[in-house]
Formats: sequence, C-alpha cells, structure tokens
Amino acid sequence: MPGKTYIKKTLFTCALLCLFAILLGTLPEIWFHNHLKKNWNVEENTLAGTKNGRRYRLCLVLALDGVPYTMLRDLRKEGYFNGFYPPGRLVSTFPSLTRPAFSKMLIGGKPFGYERLYYNFDTNQLQGATLIQKALSTQKEHADYHPKLHFLGFPGYIAYVFPDTFTQTALDAFKTRLKHFKGDEFIAYMGISDAIAHVEGEAALNEFLKKVSDLLDTVRNDIGILLDVVLFSDHANNFTQNRRVDLSTPLVEAGFKNTDQLEERKDFVLPENGLVSFAAIYSAKENAPAIAAVLSTIEGVDFSVYRSGVSLLVQGAKGTARISKRQNRFLYSRIDADPLDLKDTILRLKYLGEIDPQGFIHEKAWWMATKGHLYPDPLKRIWEGMNDLVQHPATVLVSLRDGYAFGPPIFDQPIIDSRAGTHGALLASHSYGFLMTDFMHVKDASRPAEVAGLLGRAAEAKKKGQKLVGVDVK
Repeated sequence: MPGKTYIKKTLFTCALLCLFAILLGTLPEIWFHNHLKKNWNVEENTLAGTKNGRRYRLCLVLALDGVPYTMLRDLRKEGYFNGFYPPGRLVSTFPSLTRPAFSKMLIGGKPFGYERLYYNFDTNQLQGATLIQKALSTQKEHADYHPKLHFLGFPGYIAYVFPDTFTQTALDAFKTRLKHFKGDEFIAYMGISDAIAHVEGEAALNEFLKKVSDLLDTVRNDIGILLDVVLFSDHANNFTQNRRVDLSTPLVEAGFKNTDQLEERKDFVLPENGLVSFAAIYSAKENAPAIAAVLSTIEGVDFSVYRSGVSLLVQGAKGTARISKRQNRFLYSRIDADPLDLKDTILRLKYLGEIDPQGFIHEKAWWMATKGHLYPDPLKRIWEGMNDLVQHPATVLVSLRDGYAFGPPIFDQPIIDSRAGTHGALLASHSYGFLMTDFMHVKDASRPAEVAGLLGRAAEAKKKGQKLVGVDVK
C-alpha cells in the first residue's frame, strides 16, 4: 500500500511539472501573439505614396536592434538582401544604446534615461521599470520612439530569456501587418535581434538576418505595389567574450556609499541594467573628480567623463583631457594625457587649416576626420551624452574596453556565455550600426539624426531626385 501511494504522489508531481512546463512554453507565446496584433501607431499616414486617391507605393522603414555594420556588409556579399545598395555605417549615440539612438533616428521624444533605470535628481529617486516589470513590458507609454511605430516586434525583456520562442512569431506577424497596412510609410522595430545577439551570439544573429532577407523577398513579391525599404540598426554588438566589471566595490572602498537616494555627501547611485559596456553614475557634482580617479584604476574601464564648469573632462588610466564647445565648434585639449587618441587627428586638421586661433574645430570637420576612428565622432557624441541626450543625464559616464561589461552580479562569469554580445561603449566595435536602402545609395557613414531625413520623404525623394539630409539620391 505505501508503494502505491508513493507511485501516485510521483505521478501527480510529474503531471504538475508537465503542466507547468506547458504553461511556461505557451502563455508567453499567446501573450506575444496578442500583443503583435495591435497597431502601434495612432494613425496611418498618407504622405507621398498615393496618386489620384490610390496607393501605388509603400515605404518600409525597418529598424533592427543591435546589428553590426560588418554583418550586413558580409551577408550582402554572400547574396542576401538582394537588390539593396551597399550599406553604410550608422554611428550610434554615446552611450551606444537603443533608447537614445532610436529616439534620434525616429524623431522621438527625449528618453527619461539611458536605460530602463535612471536617477532623478528632482525627486531624489532611482526611477524606471524594475526587471520584473520590464519582463513583459513594451513601454508604449514612454514618449521616446515607440509612438512612431506601426509595429513593435519585441515582447519585453522576456525575449532575452527565450529569444527562439518569439522569433518566428515576430517575423510572421510583421509580414501580416505590412501586407494589410493601408498607409504609405510603415515604421517597424524588430527588437528580437538584440536579444538574439546578447543571448545566442553572432552565429544565431547571422541566421536571423538571413530570415529577414528571405522575408523581405517574400513581402516584395506578395504586396502588390512598389516597395521601397529603408533598413537600419541603432548600434552594433561586440561579440568578444566579456568579463563583468565590478564598479561599486572600489568606490565603496574609497569611502563612497552605493545607495538608491542621495542623502549623504559621498552617496552615489549606480543603476544596474542589462549586460552593457557603459555605466551611468549619479552623485553630487563635487564628487565627480574623485569618482573618476577611482574608476581610472579599475581593470576594464576605458575612460570616464564628467562636467567641469562649462567643459567636460575625460579621464582614462593614463590621464585626462578636456572637451570644450563654442556653438558648433569643439576644442579637445590635453591636460596630462590623450585618452581619446586624437593627437594625430588634430595634427591633420591643423595641416588642413581647420583649427581657429583658439584651437576650436567645427563639428563637421571633426566628423569627417573621426567617422572611421577607434572612437567614431567622439566629441559630439560625448557632449550630447552628458548634456541633452536624455532627460536625466549622469554625473559620470563610463565607457568600458572591449571584453568587459557591466550589469547586475548575476552576470558574473561563468554565467556569461562566451558567445554573448554587448554594446554601450564609445568604441567603433560597439557603435557601428548600419544603414542601407534598396532605392538609393547612402553615405559611407551617417549620424543618427540623418536617418530622420528619410522618414516620410523617401519615396518622394527618389521620384524627384532630391538630396536628403545625409543621403545622396541616385
């Protein structure tokens, strides 16, 4: 009799576990499928793709999260994305993150913070969604780039746990929405690509992009009208094996206190978001030099930047330099080091006569000289990141070296998969997204705001042979 009771209990336990597994596997999928049926835009526009009241052309603006320029370049050489002109590099914001980058690219509102968690000096609180809240949240309520979307292919942070579960559902729903769309400019965001990059790595992301290429070929054949496609990404992902950097412990050992509210003189707030190669530190401004000094001693930290009067100071392991700005001109001056490695660039610009008597150089000259640099367009990106990129900028921004990342302690080795990608740093390997179209050439490199020049005008520009911001129409 005791043996039969044990068997019954075992079978009952197994049945419960099976039921739990089924629910775990199906409920997120059911929720995501329902989410994807929604129209993510308030109204569908009708700008340029109609003639005599009839639609004859559709422009698809498809944003892929976290796809490196080099990956699209190589896939196109292999025969994928047939019909597209060669891609150009699309230099991200600094930090090289989705929310600020896509907000600039899609002409969205200014994000609250760089990532989901940020500190608000006005309320003296760490704000933003918790990891649990973000698990199934799409943040449609945020006034950044989301209101611009007709399609949001991202099921919240749960995608970073089960990227395979949602990939095909997202692609199928995208195709259905696009085919039944009645406007002439369809703006879509596919966030599942970044989840694949972070969790499954480069090879898996490459396979996903091949599916996107095949899907675009299918849609082009099925849609029944002319289709122009603008395809781009917000930043890259660096696939070097990453070690988690502990930024908090050295600061605490130096006498600072890690907290969620700034109450005492040496308090600091250090939001821990995902596995990224940047960090934002919030503290009293008088603490910034001492915090930067501690950071410069930590393995994996490339440099940190903080405000000093009307200028910015960039401090690395070897020393510090200053960034100053007057209107559209920047001055980069060495204090005791050159942490951004700009000495040779400045010498070339001086030879070309680009430096004024005070040493300032116009941002356009900086852009042309540094768009292929180890740190692309560094001065403008750093200045924006510390001043007007988000509503609540940091006291100190940290950029990490290749092979290092920052996030919650759960990401400590050996939990981090060696295939995992990361981004956020100023480095080119984290910053070069891509931009390409199937109807005109693009520049070899573009800034985020230049993508905005394509929105709502791409089809009409081709028709009229116009030149858009940052893009030459052929």
